[in-house]
Amino acid sequence: MNKTWLAVIGRAIDSGQELFPLNQTWQAIHQEYNIGLTQAKKLLLTHHDKQELRELVRKITHIDLHEVSPGEFAGMQREQVLTLAINEKLAGQSVKKNRLALKSLLGRALKLNGEYYRLPENSHCDMALESIVGVEHQSIWIVENYRCFDQLGAIKLDESAALTEPLVVFRGDHVYQADTVLNLIEKLQLPVWVMGDIDPKGLSIAQSYPNFAGLIAPDMAVLESYFNDPGKANHKLYEKQLAGCHKALSDTRYSIIQACWQLMELHQAGIVQEHWLVGNLLLQMHPA
Repeated sequence: MNKTWLAVIGRAIDSGQELFPLNQTWQAIHQEYNIGLTQAKKLLLTHHDKQELRELVRKITHIDLHEVSPGEFAGMQREQVLTLAINEKLAGQSVKKNRLALKSLLGRALKLNGEYYRLPENSHCDMALESIVGVEHQSIWIVENYRCFDQLGAIKLDESAALTEPLVVFRGDHVYQADTVLNLIEKLQLPVWVMGDIDPKGLSIAQSYPNFAGLIAPDMAVLESYFNDPGKANHKLYEKQLAGCHKALSDTRYSIIQACWQLMELHQAGIVQEHWLVGNLLLQMHPA
């Protein structure tokens, strides 16, 4: 019995009505448990039927729908759900909510909460935002794609990069949440450098960060050569993202965003950052 079924049954039990639309969910519930009576495109649930559904839910999940609403699970962590039910996956809170993937540059210490940590190569620190009370880094680097974040030590960086003393943060995906990264930026109030795809969405997100300081990317001449290379220029990426980003990029006040946007418009393509992991490519700091 999943979250959707529980929610539908819970609403029905709380409702004073007896007829409910025989949608896909109710069809599945009725077919599985044979409770209620179908009438054309409706399902009739008497008071007795609702009591039977309540007992069924209690037997299967240990949830008493007279004591807790399925909607209440949305704000719970898994261990909290276990005090009311036997299925911890009913929890609405992601197990990685408000957590961050953090690291430092290769060979340098991760400086958090007054402690220095030396991480192995191709590793990171998984940490809750609320546990970060102070850092000794001088900037934040946001890395868009996980592969580049994980393999950061394999990417060649201009010697000026180390001078920014960065706390390197993975931007997020379906596990780590981008909103948590934004909360970290607002909390620390440090200059923000972005290593991301050179595509409309990547540039649009980069310039939206508070304290945006610039991009970490190849030299502009190298970028132009990539845009001229059919094996690297991704036209579908540009076409897919253009409509949602065109105005923000056309109105940008940042010179580095303007320069990259002009290249993209000219070639009508984007470049994904995984190319930075291949060959003898050097990334530079491009101030905003």
